[in-house]
Amino acid sequence: MRKLEQKQIRAIKRNLNYFFNNATNEQINQGIEWYEIANKEANKIAKKYNLEVYKVAQVISALSPRNKWEQNIKDANKLCEAYTVGLHPTDIKVCTFHSNKFKAFNILASNVQITNNSLKTYNFVNNIAYLSSEHVTVDIWHLRACFKNNIKINSANIGKIAYKQIKDITINIANKLGLKPYDLQAIIWISTQNYFNNNIKLKHGL
Repeated sequence: MRKLEQKQIRAIKRNLNYFFNNATNEQINQGIEWYEIANKEANKIAKKYNLEVYKVAQVISALSPRNKWEQNIKDANKLCEAYTVGLHPTDIKVCTFHSNKFKAFNILASNVQITNNSLKTYNFVNNIAYLSSEHVTVDIWHLRACFKNNIKINSANIGKIAYKQIKDITINIANKLGLKPYDLQAIIWISTQNYFNNNIKLKHGL
């Protein structure tokens, strides 16, 4: 998907507002807290090991696939400590793929970095490191909210132009609500998961 049509833009606005309005007060509070907590954790690790917070946020992002948030932070701590004392990636275990563990070590060594060629992770890193209101993490759950009737859509289908359009829509809605864009995204992330998981259970009679 290279560029959204006006009809799609209107539908996305409706859908994002739907999932925000569908959120409970508890989910809204959880969403508002999420990036604040993530930023504090990243800064805590950066200070502990005398590292740049942007690098730590990249490490957290690199270690996130198939990893629960609490374990992700534990793994980021473990990996940053291992790097600072001169250990090798094979000297530690983390709860994600070997390739991601090696990538995280290379990020700390300044051999690689997450750039805007990887739009989702680049925005995620900036949200965590700087609480940036100019970045929006358009992940699979945000896309499922945007395209409510198409659960099969994924970030690989979204080009740079469409990504920017979705980001701009999200920022505009957040501004009207008096929210930070990353807070709105986190709220929608929680609300959308709840919506689709409940629908799956109902569909299968669970």
